Amino acid sequence: MATVKCALKKRGEPTHEWNDGIKDRIYCRGWLDPMTDAPLSECLACPDYVDKAQDDLEAFYRNRPESAEKE
Repeated sequence: MATVKCALKKRGEPTHEWNDGIKDRIYCRGWLDPMTDAPLSECLACPDYVDKAQDDLEAFYRNRPESAEKE
């Protein structure tokens, strides 16, 4: 969510994944290994990597108060 300093010193392309009603949740698409076209291990370990967006979204809805879910 654009809060972590990149281990590679330069973040990848930003991506807007979801909005919690107050602010946008921005993640990083990371960098690819040019030999394999797979994400770098540093990117996979980063909490701001785009693959972590779904986990954060599910955690957000799990932690919402009951009254907000009924509205």
